[in-house]
Amino acid sequence: MTAQRKLVLRLAGAVSVAFLASLALTWALHDRMTDRDAHKLIDIAFQDVEGAVREKVDQRLVRQAMALRDRLPALRAEPAWQDPKGAAVALLREVAAELMVDEICIADADGIITHGADPQDIDFDFKTAKGQAAGLQPLLADATEVTQPLMPNTRAGLMIKYVAVWLPEGGLVEVGCREASVRNLARTAITGLTHNRHVSGKDGFIVITTADGIVISHPNPSLEGGKWNGPGDDCYWQRREVEGFPVYVIIPKRTAIVERRVLVATSAFLNGSALVLAAFLVGLVIAAYVRAQVRAQRAREMAMAADIQANALPRVFPPFPEEPRVDFFASMMPAREVGGDFYDFYFSAPGKIVFLVADVSDKGVPAALFMMRAKTVVKAVAQTGRPLADVATEANDALCEGNAANMFVTMWIGEIDLATGRVAYVNAGHNPPVVIRSADGSAAYLRSRPGLVLGAMAGVRYRSQELVLAPGDVLYLYTDGVTEQSDPHGALFGEERLLAALSGGRPLRDPGGVAEDVLARVDAHAAGAEQSDDRTQLILRYRGTTPTPFP
Repeated sequence: MTAQRKLVLRLAGAVSVAFLASLALTWALHDRMTDRDAHKLIDIAFQDVEGAVREKVDQRLVRQAMALRDRLPALRAEPAWQDPKGAAVALLREVAAELMVDEICIADADGIITHGADPQDIDFDFKTAKGQAAGLQPLLADATEVTQPLMPNTRAGLMIKYVAVWLPEGGLVEVGCREASVRNLARTAITGLTHNRHVSGKDGFIVITTADGIVISHPNPSLEGGKWNGPGDDCYWQRREVEGFPVYVIIPKRTAIVERRVLVATSAFLNGSALVLAAFLVGLVIAAYVRAQVRAQRAREMAMAADIQANALPRVFPPFPEEPRVDFFASMMPAREVGGDFYDFYFSAPGKIVFLVADVSDKGVPAALFMMRAKTVVKAVAQTGRPLADVATEANDALCEGNAANMFVTMWIGEIDLATGRVAYVNAGHNPPVVIRSADGSAAYLRSRPGLVLGAMAGVRYRSQELVLAPGDVLYLYTDGVTEQSDPHGALFGEERLLAALSGGRPLRDPGGVAEDVLARVDAHAAGAEQSDDRTQLILRYRGTTPTPFP
């Protein structure tokens, strides 16, 4: 064998070993990155579905508490009611069995339990209580209902969920459920909850089961009622319990990784080229390949995150077709694949709707993750029916906890009373909204002294303010991506141009038309300049108790 041939063979062997080593490293790196990013998306999906499950469970238990409140006049007329620690206990235990709850307590306006299904609870004082009982104290002031998560009870040590509603004459009605009762009572409300919830495009999905593995919510309705056999080995997945229900978030691996046969074929091609061109060229090609894989993985991550973020925001308008007293429209146009802005609206009590616009301090995936956390935290607190000042205070404390990245969010949140048009609001460091009056078509900024942004410092107390909307009036909320859009020369769109766009009567038509008009003017001002920040708008039009037609 000639020396030249030996050199060629040695070179071929060295290149082959180097390539195989690089291929193994690339394979391992690819799997690790895919696993990490898939679980990031799973965490985001859990934040959304946890809020939805708790909302359904809370709604079901609140209805049970209201049903008990409606029966109180009849119960008080029973002779047994006059014996609170004897016959009345047996009577309330029968009612508890009918309502499928484990505990019942009735407290008077002073917060003292006068009747209950457990005689040990009688004479208990809510006003001086600690633990879970202390959370019901707002019902003795101005709250209409309070819900608590399933958690260990400080007295009994059992997992118990408490829900209570106010009494018109003062006091409260409380029902409590242990894990098994929560699951039995709320199962029908949870059925089908995840039908239209996707993870990682349309391939990832969410499954909810009972404690013994019976499927109650699955993307394929035909599988509901059957036994859950697990997600399989070809998926990324996690399991968590929410209000006693096992919840599974699943992403098939085929949607998150490049097919291995493609990876192997490409590597083989690179190997052949390397044998011809030399060892150092193989190294360059492999390095370029790894960079391409990282970029592709990043692109998939951003696409999946953008899809999850879009699905997390309300996108069906009108959102409350059964409610003629108010119209909403909202949109969010991110400057990158994912944004840090968000908006939301939902009923906080009968006849009252909470609405908000917020802007996270960062951009990209970190901002999207913080945005999902902030949206979930604010909604969880707001739907308890507590005053907006308390909602902002509690949400701020929750966002400060574990905020190692020092992120924060500005927010303007309001709650409208549909019967009166009265809007209570809190401004946490956000841009002032614009009020457009139907009487003369005038538009003006709602100037107020803003509070501190949320997430910056724990312990801050927020204050709410009020305004009153007349029938036909419009309230326009936005983020600074609208006013701070610059033209090619660096001039900002600004507050004056926005006010001009909203003046003159045209904005008094449907809210969707308001959003289109403003974006058209912002785009015309930009004249092709790059979008500098997320653009988010929320438009509320109060139509009054006698709905006014659109102009």
